[in-house]
Amino acid sequence: MLKESIKRAIFLIAICGAVLLTCFLGGNGTYVTAQASSANSFITTYQADVKKASAKYNLYGSVMMAQAALESGWGQSQLTLEANNFFGIKGAYNGQSVSMPTVEYNSNGQMVNTTASFKKYPTAYASFADNGATLRNGTSWDPQYYSGAWKENAATYSDAANALTGKYATDPNYGSSLIKLIQQYGLDKTFGETAGTSSSSDASSTADSAVSSGTDTASSTVVDTQGAGSTTPRVTYYKSNAIQSVPLSKKYAKYYVYNHVKGTSTNEKHYSWRSLGIKNRVTVYLDMRGVKKGTPKNWYRFRFYTNSKAKRFWVYAPALQFPTIYSGKTSGSLTINKLAEDTLYNHVLGSPLLAKKSTKLSSLESKKKYSVDRTALVKSTGGLKAWYRIKVGKKTGWINANDVITAPSKVAKVDFQADKVVSSSAKADYLYTDFNATGQFMKHYKLAQVNLTVGTKVKVDKLGYRLSDKSIWYRIAHTGSDTKYWVSSKFLS
Repeated sequence: MLKESIKRAIFLIAICGAVLLTCFLGGNGTYVTAQASSANSFITTYQADVKKASAKYNLYGSVMMAQAALESGWGQSQLTLEANNFFGIKGAYNGQSVSMPTVEYNSNGQMVNTTASFKKYPTAYASFADNGATLRNGTSWDPQYYSGAWKENAATYSDAANALTGKYATDPNYGSSLIKLIQQYGLDKTFGETAGTSSSSDASSTADSAVSSGTDTASSTVVDTQGAGSTTPRVTYYKSNAIQSVPLSKKYAKYYVYNHVKGTSTNEKHYSWRSLGIKNRVTVYLDMRGVKKGTPKNWYRFRFYTNSKAKRFWVYAPALQFPTIYSGKTSGSLTINKLAEDTLYNHVLGSPLLAKKSTKLSSLESKKKYSVDRTALVKSTGGLKAWYRIKVGKKTGWINANDVITAPSKVAKVDFQADKVVSSSAKADYLYTDFNATGQFMKHYKLAQVNLTVGTKVKVDKLGYRLSDKSIWYRIAHTGSDTKYWVSSKFLS
């Protein structure tokens, strides 16, 4: 059957001339164009079927024709040639179906490859009529699901096309793609319809702030206030008042940029990074985190410049590369540097939770010893940076180690899990039982004294960062011994 489909496709191309199918995916969505002769031939061939089917179900013929052209690649798709399926409708028609590979968008705006069963029709009209019936009758759980595309509910073909976005197809730019086809080929005139003036590309607006409490908690009814169309309380927002920069991840280009958290606004619009002038990984500045119900990862509002008036956008977490943060319980105390022009934060600066400024260091007591209950190490391209969580009154806050005069220990220790191997460099190195309060080594041993050899696998449970020389240390354990030892990073591979 597949070979016959290929032969039919080659035969049609030979008769009609070369058909240019240009499919691109970007800020304007998936948009299929063809040579004028191919497009006109397609429109002329199926105009009567579309007119009959759209009239039967009181739908816009221009939208139905645009759908058919877009979904079938002007009748040249394998699905259309093999199954007379012009609309990519899934399922079976009178028990007949075909399996085809397809590309869809998941709930986070990322493309994924999959395989699905599509209906196989005996004639082209059967496909058009079934499309009309689908739009008119809706789904098993909601007969009104496509009601926005009905003529009695849509004042223009643009309204009808936009109503299909996110419902008929998962492509976020589906409606705008249909409108472009209708306007380019004059399909509204072909079916005697009045050209619509509405558009699927409303300009996005930006609010200076969103509802947020003074702490790291927020109401589940908080809504995005960037645009008037945001009325669905599906996202909890956490606002940051700190400038937190983060680079784009290696896979950033797989994700769209939005003017709202995806799926929360009728004014939703998305962009490709290239359409915003971004061709490489750059650093962006975050000011808000959104937790969307049913989504495993966060959404973030960002801008490309530090200027608070710069335009803001939303993006899904995997498009960003947050630093790795390790933390662990700590005991002891510290004194602060009151002259440091900084503050305490509710989270470590760089955390995916987004830090928020709290108490100014200048308002704290310089000679007072503040108890520390936790240490964090932030791993970035610049190396490790230490943070401490201290108690101030009944509250806690995180302070940068650079703003500390005396630290709870000369070695910042955090939890760290890894499997490593003893390297050849360990022959000339020592193992230590621990560090003392000044960061100096305590009792030490050679490899042979602890029954270790080069190549032995060990487990790491702690990471240490000595503040005096910025050296990295690991606490290891190995089979057959209950004693744990600290070793330098060169000791392991």
